[in-house]
Amino acid sequence: MTMEASAEPVREQADGQVAAKPVRRRIRPRDVRWIRAAAELAGTFLICAVIYLSYSFGQMVMGQPSVVLPVLGTALTYLVVTAMLGGVSGGHFNPAVTVAAMFTSQISMVDGLIYIVAQVIGAIGAGAIAVAFVPVSRVPERTWLMLSVNGFSGGSPAAATLAQQHITFGAPMAIVVELIGCMIVVAAAITTLRSDGRARRNHALYTGLAYGVGVLVTYPITCSGLNPARSTGIAIFAQSKHMAVSPISQLWLFWICPLLAASLVALVIIVTSIITDNMAMHAMGVATDAQPEAQAQADAFAPAGAKTQDQSAQASPAPVESPAADAADTVTPADTTAQTVDVSALSDVDAGQDADARKNADANQDAAAHVDARTIPDLQAEPLHTASDKEDSDEEPKDKPTED
Repeated sequence: MTMEASAEPVREQADGQVAAKPVRRRIRPRDVRWIRAAAELAGTFLICAVIYLSYSFGQMVMGQPSVVLPVLGTALTYLVVTAMLGGVSGGHFNPAVTVAAMFTSQISMVDGLIYIVAQVIGAIGAGAIAVAFVPVSRVPERTWLMLSVNGFSGGSPAAATLAQQHITFGAPMAIVVELIGCMIVVAAAITTLRSDGRARRNHALYTGLAYGVGVLVTYPITCSGLNPARSTGIAIFAQSKHMAVSPISQLWLFWICPLLAASLVALVIIVTSIITDNMAMHAMGVATDAQPEAQAQADAFAPAGAKTQDQSAQASPAPVESPAADAADTVTPADTTAQTVDVSALSDVDAGQDADARKNADANQDAAAHVDARTIPDLQAEPLHTASDKEDSDEEPKDKPTED
């Protein structure tokens, strides 16, 4: 019987065990730089094309500028496109969001610059499509494009309507509303991205809602820029359409405000992160310092027996002493007024007791009887040993008889 050889050679380690097969890493689309850039280009193209056409055709069909269609159209467009392509590139589709992600280290500088270039190219392509599809049989191009080109003061789509009410908005008001709208958009997009730039599950929903709120705030004044690429794509092709105000001359505001808003949002996120990290480290330090105090309090309230056991367990074992030495250390004199004891007689008594403990002889009991009972009434005192006597007694063999 023959066996087919494995397609992959089996590697053996030095100890004879079979080594594990090499793990092949699966390459995902979001791991390839040019695929992510292509996703940003395609997503920005779709978003800008829908915005240009819906703003122009939708407003012309309704007969007058209205904020309802831009709000709903922009919010749904960003929501759908981000849900489709956000898993590949992170769903920026806006240079302001990309700049904020670069500042917060959610994307590298190189990838961020590639993203911005792809976004601008996608917006320019959408602007070319929008201008190519605008009908010019009865309505001039400037009328179609006025509703989708970003501008302020005379360049605003609501300028004519507001002029009837003697209301005008200049550059300061346009800067304020664009900053507010862009901060809402950038904050919603950045906070729903992971630390590695991937989009969370709620990224598309929050992004769509943020753009809807931003358009609601900015449309009557600036026709809702909120995105430098979106403003650039239509301004390039509307420049030669005899607009009331040159779109290129007002394009600076729709780049500076979004980038400034992105910088402010990134700064707030960085400062908040630093403060949070410092508080966490401080809390860890307090907890570490509190551990010795808690241990000391636990030791203070612990029972005396438990302390003695812990100390005895940690201490080294004490050397074993002779029973005579233990008795000499533990016996306390019962009467401090007793008469002086004859040291020589006590030495003989102690020698007799040591012989009685070793051999259990009756002769040692007779030696202990010589002690004068009148000298120490009802007291059996142990003899006092010097260091030399103790060392001599330890060196003597146990079976050596003791002399009386």
